[in-house]
Order: sequence, then structure tokens, then C-alpha cells
Amino acid sequence: MADSSQSDKSRKEGEEQDKRLDVLDEDLDIMEKHATEIDDIESSIQEDMKRWDREYKDGRLHSVPSPRKHRR
Repeated sequence: MADSSQSDKSRKEGEEQDKRLDVLDEDLDIMEKHATEIDDIESSIQEDMKRWDREYKDGRLHSVPSPRKHRR
């Protein structure tokens, strides 16, 4: 009896893994179809992050006396 319950459990785990793999495959297919849009969005996000970082540092470091600027 213990063997059949273990095999049922392993079968269910295998089915769950197959379902997860199917979902991942679908997600990858969608990402491949829209690769150019994803790249454009990612680059715009990176540019926005760089701009925010530069503005934040400009606002903080330009008002700080020079001896404290480079102590991080």
C-alpha cells in the first residue's frame, strides 16, 4: 500500500511539473514574439533609472561641501 501512495504522489508531482513547464513554455513563446517591444521597454526603463540616479546625485552632491563628496 505504501508503494502505491508514493507512486501516486510522484505521479502528481510529475504532472504539476509538466504543467509548470507548459506555462513557462507559453511565457517564453510570448516573450519571443514580442522581443523587440520588450527590448525597447527595457532600454527606456534603464534610461529613466540612469536619469533619476543622475538627478538624485546632482541634487545631493552639488550642495555638499567638497571634502564630503567622495566619502561614501
